[in-house]
Amino acid sequence: MDSASLRQLLRNAQQDEAEAKRRRLTLYFISYVGGSIMAFMAWLNMGTNSTLLVLTLAVSAAVIYANVALSHMFPRADIFYYTAGLAVAFTINGLVYTGGLNNTGLYFIFPLLFVQIVVVRFKPAMAYVAVTIGVAIVMLYNQDKIMAQYTDVHVSRFLIATFCFICVAFIGEHFWHQSRKEMLRENLERMRQANTDPLTKLPNRRFLETVFFERAMQDPAASFPLSAVVVDIDHFKVINDTYGHDIGDEVLIHISRLMKDAIRATDVVARTGGEEFLVLFPHATLSQAVKLAEKVRSVIEANPFVEGDVNHKLTASFGVATALTDTTLHACLKQADDNLYKAKSAGRNRVVE
Repeated sequence: MDSASLRQLLRNAQQDEAEAKRRRLTLYFISYVGGSIMAFMAWLNMGTNSTLLVLTLAVSAAVIYANVALSHMFPRADIFYYTAGLAVAFTINGLVYTGGLNNTGLYFIFPLLFVQIVVVRFKPAMAYVAVTIGVAIVMLYNQDKIMAQYTDVHVSRFLIATFCFICVAFIGEHFWHQSRKEMLRENLERMRQANTDPLTKLPNRRFLETVFFERAMQDPAASFPLSAVVVDIDHFKVINDTYGHDIGDEVLIHISRLMKDAIRATDVVARTGGEEFLVLFPHATLSQAVKLAEKVRSVIEANPFVEGDVNHKLTASFGVATALTDTTLHACLKQADDNLYKAKSAGRNRVVE
């Protein structure tokens, strides 16, 4: 996993759940309140001759109720937000076309436009509003083709007020999104620092426990079978004692780079202790993980640490285990750790499964 992938994973972990919850609750509240108002207005107009108006309001209410009901069943799907925006567009232009009760339909456009802006994401909302108002303008200037009849004064004042409202609403939404992005950026940097080893720039144990394993447990199909490889640098204390801790730090950085270059883009290598690392291979069987671990071992052995007068051969020991399902993840990590000790007891510089 490269730094960009790590940053993206942290960003998703930071904002996905909170933002998704906010959007869901907004959709639920607006749908229940708006759908109820439309259903009430449809019932209120049933005694009039505005059959098309009643039908427009009733269909809009039915679509909104059905849409919010489905969104409860599939809470992570974005399609329901866009469907709600389309329902609002249909209602707005239905009101413009029919005129509402006694040609008062234009008065209800503004709250509906605001709903469209809030429910749909910022950039798509601009397209939704542009198309919705564009269709409305075409009808307002071709009143011989619609049921409603509006005076020129009402049309001009409505359009001026609408454009002012749209500008203010989008300006407010824009600055809200900008301030939110800045806040998320600052939080992301703090989160990155908390989840990254400052020396090697690899993910740390905190990242594994609070981000990677958490997401793997929430979506097992995306990671399992998951193979874990515990890696320990052989005789690292000798390096520190012989060359000093500064060289020891450089050796850790050197081995970190070797491991990152040797694994796949979907894999994760993290520093979990002084000279200990954990490599995770998503969707890798035990035999595949052993081959990948052997590749990493060979790369480390073939690339000694060379700096100035120091030329030190490096080796590492590997313990491998595989979790077939999320329920065996903790047992897998313990088994990999036990296998590491077997590798070290057997003479080091080897892979034990």
